[in-house]
Amino acid sequence: MDDLNSIKLTGGFAFPSNVRRIVVLTAALTVGLSFLVATGLLIKDALHERHVLAHRGLSVSVTAADLLDREVQGLGNLLKGLSRSPHLQTNDLEAFDAQLKATPHPEGASFILWDLEGQLLNTKRPFGSQLPRIVELPATVKERFPVVRRERLSLSDRVDNPVVQRQTVSVSLRLDDEFGEMSRILSLVLPDDHLSKAAENGEATSGWRTFIVDRNLQEMTGPAEPRQAPFVHGMRELREALSEPEREGHFEIGTGPNRLLVTYCRSRVSGYTAVSVAPAAMLKAPIERAVYRIAMAGALLFAVGGASASLLVRNGGPLDTMRRDAATTRGELAAANARMSSILESVSDCYFTLDRAYTIVDVNAAAMRWWGHERRKVVGQSYFDIVGHDPAFDAALAQAMHHRRQFQGALASIYHPGRYIDYRVYPSPEGASVFFSDVTDRYEAHRAAIREREFLQASLDALSAHVAILDDRGIVLSVNGAWHRYAQHNGSPESPGPGMSYLAACDAARHEGVAQERIFRGMEALVAGRQSSFQALYRSRSSDDEGWFLLRASRFSAAEEARIVVAREDVTEIMAARAEVSEMSERLLTLQEEERRRIAAELHDSTAQHLVAVGLSLMQVGALGLPPAGQRILDEIDRSLEEALKELRIFTYLLHPPGLETDGLAATIRAFADGFADRSGLAVATRLADETEQLSPELQRALFRIVQEGLANVHRHAGAKNVTVSLRITPTEVILSIGDDGKGMRGRRSGSGARTTLGVGIPGMRIRLSQFGGNLRIRSNRRGTVVRAAAPRDADSIAGKDYTSAQTS
Repeated sequence: MDDLNSIKLTGGFAFPSNVRRIVVLTAALTVGLSFLVATGLLIKDALHERHVLAHRGLSVSVTAADLLDREVQGLGNLLKGLSRSPHLQTNDLEAFDAQLKATPHPEGASFILWDLEGQLLNTKRPFGSQLPRIVELPATVKERFPVVRRERLSLSDRVDNPVVQRQTVSVSLRLDDEFGEMSRILSLVLPDDHLSKAAENGEATSGWRTFIVDRNLQEMTGPAEPRQAPFVHGMRELREALSEPEREGHFEIGTGPNRLLVTYCRSRVSGYTAVSVAPAAMLKAPIERAVYRIAMAGALLFAVGGASASLLVRNGGPLDTMRRDAATTRGELAAANARMSSILESVSDCYFTLDRAYTIVDVNAAAMRWWGHERRKVVGQSYFDIVGHDPAFDAALAQAMHHRRQFQGALASIYHPGRYIDYRVYPSPEGASVFFSDVTDRYEAHRAAIREREFLQASLDALSAHVAILDDRGIVLSVNGAWHRYAQHNGSPESPGPGMSYLAACDAARHEGVAQERIFRGMEALVAGRQSSFQALYRSRSSDDEGWFLLRASRFSAAEEARIVVAREDVTEIMAARAEVSEMSERLLTLQEEERRRIAAELHDSTAQHLVAVGLSLMQVGALGLPPAGQRILDEIDRSLEEALKELRIFTYLLHPPGLETDGLAATIRAFADGFADRSGLAVATRLADETEQLSPELQRALFRIVQEGLANVHRHAGAKNVTVSLRITPTEVILSIGDDGKGMRGRRSGSGARTTLGVGIPGMRIRLSQFGGNLRIRSNRRGTVVRAAAPRDADSIAGKDYTSAQTS
């Protein structure tokens, strides 16, 4: 308690002695650590600078060796070019000597041509001069011949050349005869300083001196100091180091102030070595600078640290403020933690935290209720002791603990079997935070929705029809198995898969026919919402065996979203049966027409003649002078006979019309109507289009037969006075109308009270129109009857022909 003295509220603050020691010790440690860090960095920089200096010297040596290699290769290429001289090939030595002397070459150099006995040419001497033989030459020259024979292109070591009174080197090229044996040697003799000049680096490197030594470690004369004492020859330590097999490297030699740093690089081509030397004092300079900087940094850190410690000891107010701020912060943090714990306790989700050893650190009330344990039995316990192991839960925790990635998913509870929980694991610095909640009802509802969707899909797949569900833009959402199998088997563009546009597929196929055009228009109206449903019959040409399909499409709403269902049924068999029925009907109608012609011919040629004969006989009977009563009876017979002949002429005319093939439909209908009017006494008006020649012959014949049947029905049943026959042609249809002002077709009862049925006339009309995809409509009332027949303008008979029909509703 004695240390807690002298707190002056008016301004000063006196530290307890232990606090003063802590402040001084902290300042000393800070200064010492800073000094160590600065020292380490400065030493690292100094060592790096030493390494850079050594590497720079090695770079100088490598560059010099590379320049030397290039020069030797260039001189070798010069000799190879001269070896292909035509003068040499023809052994014209005098011309070749002139060529050699005229060839540009280094200053002080000369060319020599040798054979196996001695010199043949020497550009230092006139042609034809007496030249030395090999046996007369020094041993150093004789030793080069086996080397040239072996290496073909060789650079000699430095030798004393008495001819030029200086040190020289030579580049020699082996020349072979036609058998591949060496017969001559072409040499270029150079002053040794030429190689030193060639190896000079264009960039000046401060403090470094570079020179070249041959394979015998003889130093080449430098260009700046051609007669300087050899550097290598007088240093045994340097010669021993350069004799090592390494191609390049660096080392230090000498002692005291004469200590040197040496770098070298041996040429791969010539075997010569480029050597660079510098005073070893260059390497000490970075260390000396580092020591100086370390001393300055230590002094500066000591001064700053001492001043800071003195300031802190003298004035403790800021530390006291920091201490109070820290206490306040701890209180606020504790309050925040308390509020967070309160929030976590109040949430409905279960929550707990784990450390990296899977120990439960914290848990809320919802989790304790789920587990059925008290807090003291949960906190501090292993998670696996409370819950147990499960591969799915263990993997979720490991993902957050070890891989630092959060996990979220629905898992089957291992603590409450049969329940499902939404499990969320979030990585934290201490371990992981886990939230989970019971989602069994939601999970079961989701499973039920999935089962319902699968049942719906299975139901669609069980249908034989091809079914596709589209969205409000015409994009395919799903298809059934029949649709998918048809698309797979036929590769059909009319069966796009999910994600593709069915409207676009219809647009691409609209040029194939009228039905495809109507399908596109119908689908376009469905997508736009202008139409709720439509159906179409069309013929598909995408499969190997072309088939007929009936397409139905409907727009409906599902969950406030518009959907379109497209169902396509294969009606090929139905259409084939319909074609057979139509063909049979056509045959029956043909037989009917043939029978009508035969009957008409019989009535005209036989029955009518007999009636005429009866009339003539009655005229003879009348001439016999019968009594008045007999004459009246005879007159009635005569009137009945005339009426029978009139009816017979009408029916024979109806049964055997004029030639349609020769006159055309419009002219035939007019002629037939005029003849019918003359024979029946009805007023027949015709309004006929003139473009009937564009119609197929089969359709013209069917329309004319309908006119015949219609007028015959008017004559038989209508009791009319006026008849109108109208034929008009639209861009897509031909429409025939037959109207009368008769009593109409109101239901008539037979004697038994049963309603009478239509005869064969109107069903025959329907059969004729059905062959062309047409229809027949009848409108009748007390003011008359109108029969309206319509058929596609460009339709052919479906009996064995390519017919396309589509209807929209």
